[in-house]
Amino acid sequence: MKEGDILISMEFTGTTASCYFGKRERAAMEIEKDITLEGETVSLIPLELKDTELLYEALQSPEVWKYTWREINTVDDLEQVLIMAVKNKKEGKQIPFIIKDKRTGRVIGTTRIGDIDKVNRNVEIGWTWLSPEVWKTKVNTECKLLLLTYCFEELKVLRVQFSVSGQNVRSQKAVERIGATKEGNFRKHRVKADGTIHDNIFYSIIDSEWESVKQRLNDLLAKKY
Repeated sequence: MKEGDILISMEFTGTTASCYFGKRERAAMEIEKDITLEGETVSLIPLELKDTELLYEALQSPEVWKYTWREINTVDDLEQVLIMAVKNKKEGKQIPFIIKDKRTGRVIGTTRIGDIDKVNRNVEIGWTWLSPEVWKTKVNTECKLLLLTYCFEELKVLRVQFSVSGQNVRSQKAVERIGATKEGNFRKHRVKADGTIHDNIFYSIIDSEWESVKQRLNDLLAKKY
């Protein structure tokens, strides 16, 4: 047995056990950092710093940031968030997108795949901030369908995680609506810039649940909004 080897199999002959050790290869997740995802009503396009002003125009309402850990009051505030997103993208930690309305061509928000764990085949979908103009429309539902399809069918992940502020009941209901399972509540997990302390609620969808969640998302998109 060499350093780094793992137990591959055991065979028993009478009272004697034979152990076989070796290295089991894992297929690595292939991350395409500049993927574009096309839906019926929205396009998810790789985020770039040049998008800052257009995004700020869409996201400048204080309601967008009410339950986040961030305080966004100026274009510069948002630019700092996007600089970190682009940095994380270069390091393979996140895949950030801008969201475009295909009908108008306008930028209406942003979303990401993040916390990418290639070894354990886990990711988080989040950092989703949408213009209030598209709240209670099919935009968020279609974004989730596009992202989850890419995660489960292209990246072959085992688990997709979502985390939501304990105070953000609207977002909790949105995640539950698409079929995610509530896993637990991290108490006093985040402190906002204004000193407000938030619990953080975690949800997930696993690979064995994907087909039923996918059908649910398609059924939701078929309804009139």
